[in-house]
Amino acid sequence: MEDGRITWVHGPKRAGPMQVIGVLELKADGSCRVVCAERVEVDGRCHILLARKAWGGKDALDTRWWSLVLDDNHKVFTIRNGSCGDALLKTDVPRILLALEELDLMCDDTMIAVDNGLPVLPRRGQGTGGRSPSPA
Repeated sequence: MEDGRITWVHGPKRAGPMQVIGVLELKADGSCRVVCAERVEVDGRCHILLARKAWGGKDALDTRWWSLVLDDNHKVFTIRNGSCGDALLKTDVPRILLALEELDLMCDDTMIAVDNGLPVLPRRGQGTGGRSPSPA
């Protein structure tokens, strides 16, 4: 993950299970960035506090933050609304897919937990009309 839009936050380790979490920020213009950390190194162990530590607050009302869980290879295993609070809707999926591909964070098991529909498993062709999406 060598991309200036991907930031790693480190802090004192607390008790708890090790799990790499992150937050995807997607702006209305399509620009995106991600912050990642070991969950046990984040105050409160939650995504929203990780985002606020890295970026402060949102800079616009239409900026969206979604919670990530990353796999052992630091690819996105799950993306959902989580503690970030922004609904993840079916209409958001194409923009999320573009961002994840652009940041090289997709894996074969990436799942997008859509709030108003079935989960989307893009590389398995589920939730995308039976075909893998292609970033246009």
